[in-house]
Amino acid sequence: MTGPDRRPLGKTILLFFYGYFLLHWLTGIFMYREKLGFSYNSVVRYYLGDPELFITPRSFIGLLEVTHFHLFAMGFFFVVFSHLVLFTPFRKQIKTTLVWLLGGAILGDMAAGWLIRYFAPQFALLKLGSFWVLQGVSLIMILGLLFALFRRGDRETAG
Repeated sequence: MTGPDRRPLGKTILLFFYGYFLLHWLTGIFMYREKLGFSYNSVVRYYLGDPELFITPRSFIGLLEVTHFHLFAMGFFFVVFSHLVLFTPFRKQIKTTLVWLLGGAILGDMAAGWLIRYFAPQFALLKLGSFWVLQGVSLIMILGLLFALFRRGDRETAG
């Protein structure tokens, strides 16, 4: 596969897209830290509330609204990045693993809030794990895509 980056305008579009994604990735980590926190107890408190701190539990409709939006946004994100990773220089097994990890992390992240709120606070570990796997896999994918974008550009100008 040659990928969508063979023309100069295609490279420009991809470079901006990858740059925007890196900013999205970074702000997402900051937002997660501010809203939920990176500890087990802070995630549990976010979903189950804390009467001493006057924090109410997440409501059913609140979880439903977040899930509704995230199903579309994360589904779209999954399709775009899974498709683009096909154009990286990674071996097929690595690409397959990244796609499965990405899909599993997205699913785990979306399901964890419901599971914490309505089943058991221990699912906060799933929330934290899914978040960090999602961040790690996304970063590996975007770095692979940037490498592929610049590697192809160097090869075409050299040849």
